[in-house]
Amino acid sequence: MKKIINVLVLVISILPNLCAQSNDPADKAYHVPDDVIIHRRFYLDLDKGNKLTIELTDINDLKKISNIDSLLRVFIDDITPLKDSLADPLTSKRIDYAVDGRGRKKIRLQQFQPEGENYLVTDDGLSGLKIAQDTINITGVISDPLKASQKISLTKPRYYHLVFNLNKLSELMDYMNGPLKEKIETLQAEVDNRWPLILGTSSHYLAKDKTISADKPKGFTKASSGDMVEGYVAVNIQNYKNYFVPSFSVGAKLVLSNRDRTFKWEPGLMWEPHFLFARDSAGKMKTFRNDFLTLTYGQ
Repeated sequence: MKKIINVLVLVISILPNLCAQSNDPADKAYHVPDDVIIHRRFYLDLDKGNKLTIELTDINDLKKISNIDSLLRVFIDDITPLKDSLADPLTSKRIDYAVDGRGRKKIRLQQFQPEGENYLVTDDGLSGLKIAQDTINITGVISDPLKASQKISLTKPRYYHLVFNLNKLSELMDYMNGPLKEKIETLQAEVDNRWPLILGTSSHYLAKDKTISADKPKGFTKASSGDMVEGYVAVNIQNYKNYFVPSFSVGAKLVLSNRDRTFKWEPGLMWEPHFLFARDSAGKMKTFRNDFLTLTYGQ
């Protein structure tokens, strides 16, 4: 049996920006900065088709938005001067509301006319029908954050990002004074417990409250993937000089990331035995094996 050690060095570049959102400068003023990584994302079903998406830099920041009723009251007070601009019942509206680390606030209001004319038929005749939801986009910096639960940037500020999709802006009031606060408290208490798979999808729901879901258990995002070990198993079929050569591969890769996720180091090791079948001089079928060890390195 021959043993061959083959060293393969792979240099892989990765994109340093893992959270790019928009190239429009006007949008950037209301979004989480591109170089800040959102590590957790949750979806809350608020009934009647209304939803809330919660994005956080770290799961411990959930405690900072548990006073969501107070946060929303401030938001409502700040947009009250715009009520006349929000009077058209048929336009879909988007309000962007951003608070920076100094407490300075920015507000942007956009309204979109529906395509065509939509009507609801009732016994009293036709009435205009709104078919698109309104959006409230709230972004803020976490002040005096708690110690992070995972390896994140030590220099960049931590953010929360709330996105409400509502049939009408006024329905935001229906979830204040308790309902939203209770859901966030449940999420905070149960986030490390069971997240069963939603059948037919790749998403998961919180076992304690099925109205809370996430793309991955505990709300992890793709960008949040830090240090880990990835396994690798494969079965291969090859032809070598008219010989049938089956093989299999077994290996592992260690992924090491820096805090800002601008670099990853990925050393790996894979074992791959190749089997070759041939007859000896006496015509007897024999099995020969070559073993390959492959060392990989990616950055």
